[in-house]
Order: sequence, then structure tokens, then C-alpha cells
Amino acid sequence: MTASQELANKLVTDAYGPIFYWPQHDQTIDKIWSEPGNAARLEALLDDRSAPLRARLIAAEVLMRKDFSFLDRHDAEGVARIYAAALAKHQTNANVWGLLWINDTDGPLGATFAMLEAAAIPALRELLDDATLVTWYEGSEEATLGNRARFRVKDFAAFYLARIVRQPIAFHEDFASRDAEIAKLVDELDHARPASRAP
Repeated sequence: MTASQELANKLVTDAYGPIFYWPQHDQTIDKIWSEPGNAARLEALLDDRSAPLRARLIAAEVLMRKDFSFLDRHDAEGVARIYAAALAKHQTNANVWGLLWINDTDGPLGATFAMLEAAAIPALRELLDDATLVTWYEGSEEATLGNRARFRVKDFAAFYLARIVRQPIAFHEDFASRDAEIAKLVDELDHARPASRAP
């Protein structure tokens, strides 16, 4: 077993502590990063398609917070695909992806797509056909609000895409109206570039 595989096993079993639960999340990120040799192992995990998705997601999260320059050495579209797959495949609770239209938030993980900007568009577009209902919000108030909204994976993707290209997208209770909004967004994506951001 390689060093990066050993690290992957530790990440998926929460050996460093709870992840994606705050405030413990930040402490766990610090523990992972501070272990000698982990910086290189984390980057190796990013490129290891045979590694567990959750391990690759955690690796990306640690690097996002501790060494943003890793994007100079790795394909940003590939990193976005890790996040998109994690969203679609229920690798975390839904809370970290935000409550979307409920309070206009994209959550700590959803915000990564906006940081990646245009590089995130291909991965998010691939989710626009995924009608899986996201019913894995946790807690009391957030679980009630989030699960009651009947957000689908495609709704998350559309919300993030709209932020990247700075196009408004309205929320509707019924799925048909949401899909009509998504269709309009796709048309915008096909005819416009993401707005440039101020330095």
C-alpha cells in the first residue's frame, strides 16, 4: 500500500477527526495538513482516480484551504469534477452545499464552484440532467427547510452555474417550472462567457 493510499484510508474513516461538521472541520483540516508528508500525498490523491471519492474530496478541501497554488499544478476542471461527483453521490450532508434560494447561500463546498469560475462549468453542466432528490440535510431547522424544498441535484448545479455566469435564476415549487428556468440558463451558457471578476 502506498503512502497516499494509507492517507486515503485515514481520510475516509475520519481518523483525523470529524470533517464537514463545523467547528471541528477546521481543526481536522489543520491536523491533516500538519502531518509531515501529507502535502504531497494529498496532491497524489487528487489525481488517483482509483482512490475513494470522499478521500479525493477531502484532499481537495485541505489543499483549497491550505495551498491554493495547487491549482497551478492540477487541472481545475478535474478538481471541479471531484466536487460535482461528491454532490451527486451523497459524499457529505447536504448542509455544506448551502440552502440555495432559501437564504441565497451556496454553502462552504458549493462556494468552491464560484472560486473555480469557468473551470467548474463543464462538471456542473453534466449535473443538469440529474433529477435525484437531495434529502440528506441534517440538523433541525436546516433539515426541515432544505428537505422540504425538494431540491434536486440539477437545482444545485443550476444555482451554482447562475452565480458563475452572473445570471439570475428564479426558484419555483414545481419541477416543470424549475426545468424551464434551467433551460433558459443553458441557453445563456451557450451564448455568453462568464463575467470577469474584479482582481
